[in-house]
Amino acid sequence: MFALKRRLFLLALALCVLSGLLPVQAHAALAQTLPSAASAYGSAGAYMVQKAPNPSYGDEWFIISLARGGYKVPANYYDIYYTNLVKEVREREGELHSRKYTEYSRVILALSAIGKDARNVGGYNLVQKLFDFNNVSWQGINGPIFALIALDTWQYEMPETAANSRDEMIQYLLDNQLNDGGFALSGAQIDPDITAMAVQALSTYRERKDVAEAIDHAIDALGAVQLGSSESISQLITALTSLSIDPAQDDRFNGVMGGLLQYYDAAGGGFKHLLDEAGTNAMATEQAAYALASYERMLAGDPKLYDMTDTKPAAGMYSDVLQHWGAEAIDEASKLGLMKGYPDGTFRPDVQLTRAQAASLIARALKLQHAEPAPYSDISKYSKETQGEIAALYEAGIIASNNGKFNPDRKLTRAELALMLARGYYYHTGQRYEAAAWAPFADIAALNDETKQAVTFLYDYKIAEGSNGKFNPSGYTTRAHAAKMFVGFYQLVN
Repeated sequence: MFALKRRLFLLALALCVLSGLLPVQAHAALAQTLPSAASAYGSAGAYMVQKAPNPSYGDEWFIISLARGGYKVPANYYDIYYTNLVKEVREREGELHSRKYTEYSRVILALSAIGKDARNVGGYNLVQKLFDFNNVSWQGINGPIFALIALDTWQYEMPETAANSRDEMIQYLLDNQLNDGGFALSGAQIDPDITAMAVQALSTYRERKDVAEAIDHAIDALGAVQLGSSESISQLITALTSLSIDPAQDDRFNGVMGGLLQYYDAAGGGFKHLLDEAGTNAMATEQAAYALASYERMLAGDPKLYDMTDTKPAAGMYSDVLQHWGAEAIDEASKLGLMKGYPDGTFRPDVQLTRAQAASLIARALKLQHAEPAPYSDISKYSKETQGEIAALYEAGIIASNNGKFNPDRKLTRAELALMLARGYYYHTGQRYEAAAWAPFADIAALNDETKQAVTFLYDYKIAEGSNGKFNPSGYTTRAHAAKMFVGFYQLVN
């Protein structure tokens, strides 16, 4: 991202001069002082991360600008934002604002940018907040503008029973277009920022004749209006690139790229709101950053800024594992029918595995059947399927009776799982695994021989590799770790 050629920058700067955006006498000085688009974006990214080291609700435009431009954020930066957001949403019981529904749209945009499903944020569906047209449009035209953009990030569906639709919001925008082609929050004078935002929202529907005509009219209006701030230029660049119009090549808008870079504040690392403003402005910086990201995405042939389907989990993937280290193993475990997700479309990879869940996994991997009920008094609350899987493990000798208790809800340690898998292997093959030497883990010496054999079995067959020379036998097994181990076990026995 942002491998912009120096020649593009010089071309933009030259066009600035030709279009009158820069005085000719300033050309030489600016050629030496203006940054490249790449370095300006990088600097803006550093500014935003420094400004929001612990990102939370309210930092959505920073998140969008960083994620869509591919800025290398600190480790777990987006996870920190998501955790803080979930906490906020839960504390507010899913109500971000009673009237300003752009709050929901903004959060949906940020979530889509980092690959998170807005239909389940701490148990709350934020997308359905946009299913009521009266609530969405209460703020005026910017409500439907951002509702459309948010819904289209992941092509979220709206039910037919919803009190809103994409067609209704599109028509609302068309009906509120000014005679000169512009749009405004109020009055009859064009607001260049709102006009550019309206184009961004309508760009997804430009195959429609009425929408295409409205967009053309709006673009003409933007070409004739004076832009007085960096935000206005940023919105124009974002609008043009959403239509695959290169502002450096279009005669109507030549100079806008160099024009935006005039607002760069080297001392602060971001962008100014006005040229004579002292210091970096956070809003100007976030908008300039995502405008530059939008431009580079267009040049690279990537999906446009607000088309975030490139972050959406692939079919069959869960909404909360796209960026998880165990995503590949989780996907494979699901395809093999070993593990299942939850009804809300999540997998919950970091939730710890219980003994009952482990029993189900082993029974599925080995395709075990049972003849008699399990002799446990504490599994009656489970489904008949799960009870049968536990019974199958008991009959196979993989688990034993413990005073008539199975303790199905107890979290499973890694050592316990190793034993269950090694016993499952013995049942399946009829051969006990005999290790030539113990696995080279520093923390298994105190284990009994059967458990050390089991851990070594996992190590030798690359089912478990440990971390930093340790196996962590007393640690609990997460669903993500279980997915990796069970996929390896399944491949071994099958």
